This record gives sequence, structure tokens and C-alpha cells, in this order.
Amino acid sequence: MMLKHTKIGVTVGPACESVEILRSMVKAGMNFARLNFSHGNYESHAALINNLRAVEKETGEPIAILQDLQGPKIRLGLLPTEGVKLEVGQMVTISTDKVEYSGQELPLDYAGLQEYLRVDEIILIDDGRVELKIVKIEGPKIFCEIMDGGIVSSHKGLNFPNSKLGITILSNKDKDDLRFGVKSGVDIVALSFVRSAKDILDIKFLIKEIQKETGLEEADEPPIAVIAKIELHEAVENIQEILDVSDGVMIARGDLGLEMPAAQVPLIQKKIIDLANACAKPVIVATQMLDSMREASRPTRAEVSDVANAVIDHADALLLTNETAVGTHPVLVVKTMSDIIFATEKSSYDNMNLPPVHKKGTPVDIAITELSRLLAEEIDAKIILAASISGETGRMISHVRPTLPIMVATSTARVQRQLNLSWGVKPFVMLPCHSIEELVERAIAYLKHAHAVKIGDLMIIVAGEPVGQAGNVNLVEVREIK
Repeated sequence: MMLKHTKIGVTVGPACESVEILRSMVKAGMNFARLNFSHGNYESHAALINNLRAVEKETGEPIAILQDLQGPKIRLGLLPTEGVKLEVGQMVTISTDKVEYSGQELPLDYAGLQEYLRVDEIILIDDGRVELKIVKIEGPKIFCEIMDGGIVSSHKGLNFPNSKLGITILSNKDKDDLRFGVKSGVDIVALSFVRSAKDILDIKFLIKEIQKETGLEEADEPPIAVIAKIELHEAVENIQEILDVSDGVMIARGDLGLEMPAAQVPLIQKKIIDLANACAKPVIVATQMLDSMREASRPTRAEVSDVANAVIDHADALLLTNETAVGTHPVLVVKTMSDIIFATEKSSYDNMNLPPVHKKGTPVDIAITELSRLLAEEIDAKIILAASISGETGRMISHVRPTLPIMVATSTARVQRQLNLSWGVKPFVMLPCHSIEELVERAIAYLKHAHAVKIGDLMIIVAGEPVGQAGNVNLVEVREIK
């Protein structure tokens, strides 16, 4: 019924914007779409959203739309077309009060940034290809020694791995983009360069304010989920408080690999996955998973291992970026990732180091979800069925990693889409039920129609009264399909 438990996110862009290609990617295993607001304009993003909704309707598969905000990415200003050559051992000056190269100083597009920097701290340019060491700071001028040289060009990004930057998390562009996303009905917002729990709380408040302003706030409408992108060393330090207030996390290994020692990134990835799993929060692993397939028709062996190990680590979802947005064959990339996930999940290694059963004193709802997994494995049940208005029950069952499909009935398309980020969950929309018997009767009819079960199959039901109410899971039982 379900070929894979680990979900696949696809960054949509020029290479895969048509309905035909999006449809093929869904059939190949795509579960949610990322719109990168560092690129494109509102017209192009609106067209992508329309196409995604059309494909969702045509295929019957829920597609969560994740809006990825650019965040306060600090970049160089305007440089000559040929770039500026920086040679090891020489000095270079960066100026935060200039927007264009004058032949003496590199312009920086963030006024006042020097206030957060200190002598001996490191500045990385262009994904770490160029490294500078701060020697002196005078007013808006930052004097640096070139430790690792190269040619830099206009608008290249900067990273500050040793610095604590007290800069605003949401730029004016981000606020405008967020307003567009809320109006356009995105399901999830990913916040870039998160540093603390406050950043998550601030954007959740802003989303509510935008909904009020635009008249989109409805009492029965589930909230837009907020995913924290973990790409700064401060975020790693504050990971537990971020997990406590966010609706999930994305391990953005591109910038994280510049902010932290490269050898630490795989270990940080494993730690964050474990912590997110313990909180029953979806965790996405992103960046360069099958990067060579932007052009090549086959991945490198290292990339295959990277994908497989993220599955074994129990990531909920894996995200493709440039491979699909601007790559040569986006559908093949999705199929390749699906094949790797499927092969890994069929192996014995996928069940290694499953999340431990909680200790004495575990809340009833969590204990029930753990019991559902143990019971399902003992009696060889075909599915676990639950009802979840908010999606929380589905995520709790997902976090104990049962080996069988988790069918979750919910009442809104938004929650259905959001659940498509959670490992092993197959969400579907059903009218609200008022009793467990009504839930079972309606769900069995749906599952039979979908050829998910047959007469004689055993099913585990996880529920509570009133059915679907958050925090009220108190029942697990076995039913035979009649």
C-alpha cells in the first residue's frame, strides 16, 4: 500500500514548474513542495501554487506547500563584473556604509553589522570558499587579513561562525513574503537563520496578525505550521527550546556546515533527529543530498550513503533542493531518492536504534501510542488507524516508528497536508466523527475503497472520547475487518 515511510520534499522551480512534471514527481514519491523565496517573484510563486493544487486534486495525493523565507542573509554589495581577486596574506577592507565597490573596499549590504563583530573572528564568503580574519574595526570599516583567497563577485553571501549577530530575524522582504504566503494558503512556513525560541514565537504572532488584517482568521482553521531551519551555531546551542515552540525543524546543512566544524555536522544531524523524534516533531534533513544529479543521471555512492543514513537515523523527511529546482531531470532525482529510501527501509538496519519506550510516569497518550506499535507487531496487524483534528495524535504514533502504515483521519485539508511531513503517516480527510464506532465504520469504508485493507485483516485503533480531540488519546484496541 505504501512503498516508503520516509517522506520526500521537493524544491520547485524553473526545472519542474509544469503540471506534467509535478504530477510525475508526485507519482515518483514527492510528498511536499518547498517554495524558495530567495528566488522568483510573486507571479512565479503564485503559478507554482496553482499548479501544485491542480496536481493535488488530479492525483488525490495531499501536497503540503512549504514557504521557505530567505531570512537575514548578509551579502556583498555590487562588485565589478569580473569580480575582485583576494590573495592570501594580503589585507582587505569591508565597509558596511557602501553599496558599490570603489576600488578600495568591499561593500556590505547590512549597515551597522560591525557592532556585532570582534577582532580575531572569522568571516566566510561564498559558501566558505574565501576566509577572512578580522584584524581591526574602525567605524563602518572592518579590516581583515585574507586567510584563504579567491575571486568574489556581487551579492555573494557571508557567514560569521564565531560571531553572535543580534540582527533582526525577519527583514521587510520576509514580512512581505510572509503576507503573500498567508494570503496564498501555504501550509507551512520555514524560518531561516533561527537563533532562539523567541524567533519562532515572533513569526507565529506575525502570522496571526496577518490573518487578522486580511480577514483570513477562522476559529476552525488549523494554524499554519512553523518549521525552524537549524543552520546557525546559536540554534544548535538552543535546540531544545526551539523544538519546544516550533512545529518541526529542518537541518539545513549548507550554512550549518560553515557555521560549525565540518566533522561535527553529521553528529549534530543525528542529535537533532533524536531530539525531534523524542518531541514527536517532524525533522527534515536538507541540502546536497543528491547534488550531483543536477546534471548527472546517477548519484555518487557517497550521496546514496548519505540518503540511506538519514533514513536509518529516523529522519521524517528528506529535502531535495537545486537537484529539482534547476536540475536537468527532476523526476529521476525523486525516483532515485524513493528507491534508496525503499531499499533502506526494507533492510534490517532501518530498525536499529528505534526510539526507546518511555520510562515509568509517561503520559497516557504517549504510552498508548507506544502500546499501539508493540501490539501491531505482535499480532501482525495491517494498519494503525487514528483520528486527529490537529494532527498531534498522528505525529505521536509516528514518533514510535511502527513498521506498518499509520492511517490518520482528519477533518481539514491543511492538517492532512501537514501530516504528510511525518514518517509513515498516510493522512486522509473524513467528516468529523462523534464516537469510536462511527470512526471505525467510516474509516473501514474508506480503506476498503482505497484497497488498503481486505476482509480478515487486523487493524489497531488508537482513539479517545471525544474522537480526535487533542491530548485525549486513552484507548487502543484491535479490530478485524469484516
